[in-house]
Amino acid sequence: MKSNWTIKTLSEVCTKIGSGQTPRGGKESYKGGRFALVRSQNIHNQGFTENGLVYINDLQADQLSNVEIQSNDVFINITGHSVTRCCMVPDEILPARVNQHVAILRADNKFLDSGFLRYFLISPKIQRTLLSLSSGGATRKALTKSMLESFEIVLPTLLEQKTIAHILGTFDQKIALNKKTNKTLEGIAKSLFKSWFIDFDPVKAKSE
Repeated sequence: MKSNWTIKTLSEVCTKIGSGQTPRGGKESYKGGRFALVRSQNIHNQGFTENGLVYINDLQADQLSNVEIQSNDVFINITGHSVTRCCMVPDEILPARVNQHVAILRADNKFLDSGFLRYFLISPKIQRTLLSLSSGGATRKALTKSMLESFEIVLPTLLEQKTIAHILGTFDQKIALNKKTNKTLEGIAKSLFKSWFIDFDPVKAKSE
């Protein structure tokens, strides 16, 4: 660790640490509306996924106003098999709320960059540490608020944090773009294969 890097607890560098809430009534409570309700299945270390994303109405959202998602919030799954998975929710999803299986970590931007916090938490060593912490003495894996508040983070200067997060974010964007391109090319290849070797379109065209 460089001499100008410091160690802080998350409670010292976050303005909010806490889990969300779920509207009463289970799945039947997802009545639809303009507010997304982020759940653990949406949170992955590789990034946010809209698969399984549900929506609630304005009245329900008002009842969950204390778990409102803000831009640049970092989220970590705190219960179940997906415990420790972590990401940031894209602004396009807002306005949104978060359920009780996910915790909000809101970085204090005077000390901590949100992107750096996310990359710190998904690093292999930290993921192993958090997973071990979540397994201690419980029948179900869980991270508590106190565990997160007391969890230590190694901090470079704020400028270094932003630089690190930017570089890693740029790589992530390129990886995502390559995956999208590969998926498109795979679709084209499958269509050509079907046309040539299943539907025999070239043969039909020649005979016509």
